[in-house]
Amino acid sequence: MNRSRHNDHERSAGSRAGATAVEVGLLLPIVFMLIMGVIESGALCYSWLTVQRAAQEGARFAATGQGYEEGTRKTRIVEATSAMLDPLENGQKIITMRSWPDHSATGDGVEGNPGEPCQVVEVRVVYKYTPFTPLVSNMLPEVITLLGSGRKVNEPWYPCERASEGG
Repeated sequence: MNRSRHNDHERSAGSRAGATAVEVGLLLPIVFMLIMGVIESGALCYSWLTVQRAAQEGARFAATGQGYEEGTRKTRIVEATSAMLDPLENGQKIITMRSWPDHSATGDGVEGNPGEPCQVVEVRVVYKYTPFTPLVSNMLPEVITLLGSGRKVNEPWYPCERASEGG
């Protein structure tokens, strides 16, 4: 009788170890997927924040009017914005700008124009983010479009009255 109780105890301990192994085997893929999801979410948030910061920096630079006298203002705005996007290695990056003649900034604005003094300028960045983590990227769209924009009022690098008269 004593011997059979001992065998039952050994069998019970062995099946508990086997059950634990099965439970770990079932949970490990789920935990792995969660970790990959956290990594992908972090990379996506970092990319979006970088895009937003680049657009804001582009608008700040645009508002200074640097390059106006030399005729290189648009190029310099794009360069300043692109420099902020350098950490984002992959993906298509599109930088656009537009301006409005008054502070209400209503309507579509003038595309491709950073504006004159005292006008509102907007720099917009579009970035095509491609998910990279295994398994999680299969559950997401192939490309995620991230948008960032920044608006500023241009500084008066020449009197604002002259700008409202058409330059």
